[in-house]
Amino acid sequence: MLVKYLLATVVAGLFAGILVTPAMYLRTVPLIIHAETFEDAAGGHDHGAGVTVPHSHEATEQEAAGPELPFGRLGNTILANLVAGAGFALALGGVALLLGRRITARNGIYWGLAGFFVFAFAPSLGLAPELPAMPAADLGERQVWWVATVLLSAVGLYLIALRREIWAKLIGLAAIVAPHLYGAPKAGDISSPVPAVLASEYAVASLATNLFMWAVLGLALGWMLQRYAAAEIEGSV
Repeated sequence: MLVKYLLATVVAGLFAGILVTPAMYLRTVPLIIHAETFEDAAGGHDHGAGVTVPHSHEATEQEAAGPELPFGRLGNTILANLVAGAGFALALGGVALLLGRRITARNGIYWGLAGFFVFAFAPSLGLAPELPAMPAADLGERQVWWVATVLLSAVGLYLIALRREIWAKLIGLAAIVAPHLYGAPKAGDISSPVPAVLASEYAVASLATNLFMWAVLGLALGWMLQRYAAAEIEGSV
């Protein structure tokens, strides 16, 4: 069985989730707290946790859609990062098994960068990371577009990076571009009390934090799998 493989994958994800938390408090959380002052002034509600889930523009939406978790801003951030890190690590590990390829300490960084491109960078080209009080289209429509963009970006990256045929690379490029040509859902009213410079700074900081998380995840995943699950990897390919 692949018990060691799964355990090593989860541990790597939890490690990345822990490390990204201080990076978020250094870069993104202060911007969220700043934006909340504009939301409160406009009559909005308090985003208690204020976390930025590493892969997504959905953080403020999740807080608005449901009751706040009872752990405070820091506790919610750590919990969200642990869950996200473990989930993304399992996704990378599963893809590696599906493709019959090994993630090692040497190539882990490339797997991490691939995850960053698929889950963070490509979707952000249509749906930038959002601060509280920023306008947004229907949540369901954005979720559908985000999932479609992730899937198409993953397929496109596979065809471009791992297939040699020219036709495959062209199809891969088309797959990556397609959701952006279709266009992401947009809010009807784009007015916002949040200054544009603050929104831009948050978008850049969020992507930088995502990049850090994915780089750590790729390196940790490669090291853990090579060190503790080499036999399982060899037996599965």
